[in-house]
Amino acid sequence: MLFILRDAVGNLLTKDLLWASDCAVTELFRTPHKDVALNQLFEINAGDVELRAQIVACEVDNKNRPIISRSALASNQARSDPQSAAQP
Repeated sequence: MLFILRDAVGNLLTKDLLWASDCAVTELFRTPHKDVALNQLFEINAGDVELRAQIVACEVDNKNRPIISRSALASNQARSDPQSAAQP
């Protein structure tokens, strides 16, 4: 299992500590240690308190790269969509 970071709109954190909506899994910040991911999350949030980033646990493929579920990204985008929050 690997841990990656995702912001409120579904962008993923890269190794360069930039948010990207579309990049190769080899370019992503990833760690097998949740405490390392949590520390990175704190550091990223310190620069932008409105970021609303979160840690995402991912399974790995045979080359130890994260397998990112598109449905997990889509469910997060739906929660951050103001129109979906406005429904009674």
